[in-house]
Amino acid sequence: MRRAVRRLACLLPLAVAATAPGCAYWRARAVDFDDSFLYRWHDGALGGALEAKAGPLDAALGAWIADGGWGKDTFWQTPGETLTRQGMGVPFTTLGPLLWRAPLGQFLATSSLGNHPADPQTFQDVRAYLGVSDVFDLDDRYPFVLSPQRRIADLFGVEVGVVPVFVGARLGFNVAEFADFLLGFAFVDLLGDDGVARPPTLPYVPVGGG
Repeated sequence: MRRAVRRLACLLPLAVAATAPGCAYWRARAVDFDDSFLYRWHDGALGGALEAKAGPLDAALGAWIADGGWGKDTFWQTPGETLTRQGMGVPFTTLGPLLWRAPLGQFLATSSLGNHPADPQTFQDVRAYLGVSDVFDLDDRYPFVLSPQRRIADLFGVEVGVVPVFVGARLGFNVAEFADFLLGFAFVDLLGDDGVARPPTLPYVPVGGG
């Protein structure tokens, strides 16, 4: 009997939170759940590519560019029009320094993502060198600020992308973010992001656009 009472006492905070309408507790759980997934869809794409990331391993084959994109650039974002509009893998990353004066470091790159080349603030960020994810952003081209927790969480993501000529898609699942979601039900904030506003995606704005 005492054991049952103790169990009920442990569950009481969850029960109270569950009955509170519009509670920040449930909003945080929903946001944590969305953080567990990455999804991106590109219309008007052109090219051919296969992209794969499994934990710290990251590589891509081929290249692509797209006029549109919807979803998330990162796991921890509010979905919307995406900044990511192009990607490159082997052999284009390694040939970049020879063909279009890309930084010499791209000789070792196996995956990169960027925005539309017509964007006023165009960029191409190397995502992996020699098949290993660039968690620490060695080329200093990543457009989003990563906390130490998010850098670590990135090592637990699995992502797959494909661009079959005219459209493109990328899906991902992050084990660390999902663990943060589950532990949140017991009021454990593993990644320290409960109540922290997620940044929106940064859409491509044409020259002269608002």
